[in-house]
Amino acid sequence: MSAPMKLTAEQVRKIAAALDGLTEVTQATGVDLTPNMRLELGLDDNVLHVSWDGSAYVIDDRNGD
Repeated sequence: MSAPMKLTAEQVRKIAAALDGLTEVTQATGVDLTPNMRLELGLDDNVLHVSWDGSAYVIDDRNGD
């Protein structure tokens, strides 16, 4: 089991901008990044698992597994 993440508001904004950018690329090109596995994003000491939900990249609810 992993420790809970502690993110500042600024870190959350940066992550949101990255997810929006990835979503725009996928919607514009039809290319899904890492379609068969979770994608990892790193920010400072945090690693987040994200996945495509069919319409956007989202933080995986199983983060820390």
